[in-house]
Amino acid sequence: MSSNNIVLSAHNVGKCFYMYDRPADRLKDLIAPKLSFIPSLNKRKFHTEFWALKDVSFEVGKGECVGIIGQNGSGKSTLLQIIAGTMTPTTGHVDVQGKVTALLELGSGFNPDFTGRENVYLNGCLLGLTRTEIDEKFDWIASFADIGPHLEQAVKTYSSGMMLRLAFAVQAAIDSQLLIVDEALAVGDARFQLKCFKRLEELKNSGTTILFVSHATELVRSLCSRGLLLNGGDVIYWGDAKVATTKYFDILFPEEKGTETIHEVETNTQTFSNDSNDPSAYCLTLGLSDLQGERFGIGGADLISVNILGLDKPNILVGQRQLNVKCQFSWDIEFVKDLIKKENYEKNITLGISLCDNMGRYLFGCNGFDNYVHIDVENKGKSTVEFKVKIPYLTPGTYFCTIAIAVGNQKHHAQLKWYDCAIQLQVQESSNNVYGVFAIDYEMKKVA
Repeated sequence: MSSNNIVLSAHNVGKCFYMYDRPADRLKDLIAPKLSFIPSLNKRKFHTEFWALKDVSFEVGKGECVGIIGQNGSGKSTLLQIIAGTMTPTTGHVDVQGKVTALLELGSGFNPDFTGRENVYLNGCLLGLTRTEIDEKFDWIASFADIGPHLEQAVKTYSSGMMLRLAFAVQAAIDSQLLIVDEALAVGDARFQLKCFKRLEELKNSGTTILFVSHATELVRSLCSRGLLLNGGDVIYWGDAKVATTKYFDILFPEEKGTETIHEVETNTQTFSNDSNDPSAYCLTLGLSDLQGERFGIGGADLISVNILGLDKPNILVGQRQLNVKCQFSWDIEFVKDLIKKENYEKNITLGISLCDNMGRYLFGCNGFDNYVHIDVENKGKSTVEFKVKIPYLTPGTYFCTIAIAVGNQKHHAQLKWYDCAIQLQVQESSNNVYGVFAIDYEMKKVA
């Protein structure tokens, strides 16, 4: 990446916080260096160190959207505060080219007794705008927030959603080189969220660099080109956003020991044959070793084979098809029984299947909990589940199928094994007069 296009660079950034067992230790820690001539206080520390960030380094270019993900306490917010300039790093440094706008705590700079209009001017001034600049942007801010006459009312009368609308509108109106969004869109109605994401796309396309923090991995996959995964203050992964989200799942569902005791899994290689029910269609048979993508989960289960009936050609779809997907899988009965006892899960095991595009955005997903496909965990430790999926006309491109094995019920379950984007399907062009994701059947005619 050219140095001229780098907007943000972090070099060995670390942040250490001092933790005290008692309030008095804070005072002792403050005066102890001044009393170092006393032997008992010489070099004594009354605190323990907690490193929220450790040796974090990365670079972000102009117009990039980077997703920052990780569990609570992984260091995401600390890193963003350092980048925004509201916190000083203990080690290393951050270089930012241009103006930074941060959506960290929306509405935190509002005066509750001021009206919405007055707070727009107040917040705009705090963000570095002149009154003339705010005057020029005010109509756009009011239109984007869309809170009507409430704009002239005191902010203390606002709901949290109205506060979000106005605060985001002010921040989104600022012309900045770097925009930081930290879970700021977690509230608000669906239509306003859509408006916000469209605005983020506009900013990205205009060259604004965006740092986007969210636990919603599907948003990270769809919005971001690269991802930064943090865990315990360390950088676990820096690169492709899709890979970052799958590695994040790997942290959430670490593989446990004991999974080697499941039934021996066949590793038959990929084969093709004609579908006996439809000579024009193919049947794709995959063994465990043929499945691609990342795999994660707490363990205790594995796929044996996957059969896909109804393909037009090997791994290829042309037009609309009824796919018949059969998945054979096995599980360690004792492992799963112990898990159920420990976590109080229901004694059901089932499968889930989903389809996503080449950006990792989920187009469709379902599972056996919804369809009452509940298999008793003691059912010989092996079973086959069949999915019948009517695939619509998809526009040409690459798509991926994800398969998961879970135990419990819809609201309370554990992922035993998740095969992320395990099967790749290629959709070839069947018509060239449509665009988007789904080539839906339509009719257009002149009536007058």
